[in-house]
Amino acid sequence: MAILRIFLFLFVIISSQGIFGEQCLNDQWPPKADRVVPTHVVNLDLPATERWKEISTIYKSEIIDLVDYIKKFVVEISPELQFLISLVDTKLPAMADTLPAPYGDEMKGISQATGVPLGEIVLYNIFYEIFTMCTSIVAQDKNGNVIHGRNLDFGLFLGWDMLNNTWTLSEKLRPLITQVNFTQNGQVIFKTTSFAGYIGVITGMRPGVFSISMNERYGLKGGYIGLIEWIFNINRKQSFVTFAMRDMLTTSETYDQAVKYLAEVKLTAPCYYILAGPKPGDGVIVTRSRNGSDDIKPLGKDNLWFLVETNYDNWKKPPFYDDRVTPCIKCMKTKGQNQVTFESLFNVFSSRPMLNKLTVYTALMEPATGRLESYWQYCRDEDAPCVPW
Repeated sequence: MAILRIFLFLFVIISSQGIFGEQCLNDQWPPKADRVVPTHVVNLDLPATERWKEISTIYKSEIIDLVDYIKKFVVEISPELQFLISLVDTKLPAMADTLPAPYGDEMKGISQATGVPLGEIVLYNIFYEIFTMCTSIVAQDKNGNVIHGRNLDFGLFLGWDMLNNTWTLSEKLRPLITQVNFTQNGQVIFKTTSFAGYIGVITGMRPGVFSISMNERYGLKGGYIGLIEWIFNINRKQSFVTFAMRDMLTTSETYDQAVKYLAEVKLTAPCYYILAGPKPGDGVIVTRSRNGSDDIKPLGKDNLWFLVETNYDNWKKPPFYDDRVTPCIKCMKTKGQNQVTFESLFNVFSSRPMLNKLTVYTALMEPATGRLESYWQYCRDEDAPCVPW
């Protein structure tokens, strides 16, 4: 941990002197064809154990590589999570049977398809509850059309590769990124941008109804408290934050239903849910504690035509060492309400520090039309230094 403290100190000194500059780019669209994330299908009509077989088989080696890395590295770097590693072979396999349907059986199917022990697949699927950094934007143009986008940043403090100047876990995640269309009776029920073999939802959309992204909430006791309570049967009257999103995508038939559900459901971890809908004014940030909502900020508050959320309460000043909000707001205002398009938002998300060393993908969603596009993201130092996070 001493190395991390030194790294943080150096970053604060460097960033305070302006070496990592702010950007508001205009030339990043369209992304090159090789950055388009592939799309796969999960057929909900199949038995739960078979739904992920094709995807898991395709990405078998990448899943194995990632799980091996998580096990080896986390035990060395994160005391709060060492308990998870110690339980991989004892408690986590049995945990699959405690989860609400269909999640436990889907994990068992992934384990069977990849040959990865069930406890390790459970670890892979609960790991994202407590280690994501993100930037989410909901914006409305002058005609009332709403666009929703997000950068997913993942891998903070999980292994800095000094040779390549990257976060190792972020690099291992990119090959697993995929769009997944969940179908039933031959129809697409909802779409997600996720990682192969990961059954929860971090980014998703029910076409014509709503879109959703989740950001981790810092400053409170993290999701590991809820995990402990679940594993040891102290409290199972709560939902995992990404499973709650999938439940909502499966069952909520209106934007208002989705907002209400995510504002009220009991959770294992604090987080931010950012939603958009198909009608003018459909946009909200739901700031969640584990037991309920601490704040609900609608689109249009403070006379703004957009919402921005990172990993801090939006009514407070973000920390100086991780302020992605201020440059994001500046860039959005520079582009203006006449430029609320996939192109303009992708340019914002491709600008530093919204784009940083942890960023693995950008997803863009238009709830009214059901359009979802996802692109691999890379922050390289050739043009300008990248913020480590």
